[in-house]
Amino acid sequence: MWYKKHTFFDKQDGLKEIPNSHYFSRLLTEEEIQLFPDIKKLYPEFLENRKLSIPTGLTLTTELQELLEYSNGGGIINGDREFGYFSLQDIRYYYFAYGFPKWAPNFLPIAFNGGGKFYAYDFRDLKEIKIVAVGSGDLDYESSVIIGATLDEVLAKKTNIEDELNKLYPEIKLNEKELRKIEIKQELIRLKNDKVGGLVDLKTYLKKKNELEKELKEMNI
Repeated sequence: MWYKKHTFFDKQDGLKEIPNSHYFSRLLTEEEIQLFPDIKKLYPEFLENRKLSIPTGLTLTTELQELLEYSNGGGIINGDREFGYFSLQDIRYYYFAYGFPKWAPNFLPIAFNGGGKFYAYDFRDLKEIKIVAVGSGDLDYESSVIIGATLDEVLAKKTNIEDELNKLYPEIKLNEKELRKIEIKQELIRLKNDKVGGLVDLKTYLKKKNELEKELKEMNI
């Protein structure tokens, strides 16, 4: 398989069951509404009338399916290129939790570079699907850059994908407040994952979650 030539720094159990073809494009379930942070703020139209436009072309590509069957979530590294890729369930989680349906619905996030930049499939042209890099805090088609046509091609390069983004889009220095906002959102994601994994009890989860959300709200005033 194509992935065997690459170096893994994180290996998980392989995916045992392949989902149906509409796994990524189906609407939010009641369980997901409870688990995903900021759902009410991100998708009020869905909570009110169950309407949310999600492209039907989002699919599990053959190369990604092969990778997930080997390790359902994990990490590959090549020089400065880090590819911390998501499990099947987390792909769907990041798609909704970061607001892709609102700002870049045809992008399907599959990995982080270790510095807040997504690797994502671009499904705008189903006949020629590309892999792009896009910032988690700047989700927009125009703020993305094509980094390859296949995972094998993308992971054969040794540069950080931030370098490719910076060639077209010079890095904007964030102030302390903006950096803290990103940290809070990442803390909320880790907290949610710890709760799902049974690492924190419900009381601790709710207390910490409320504290973080309160801090985030005060920063937006």
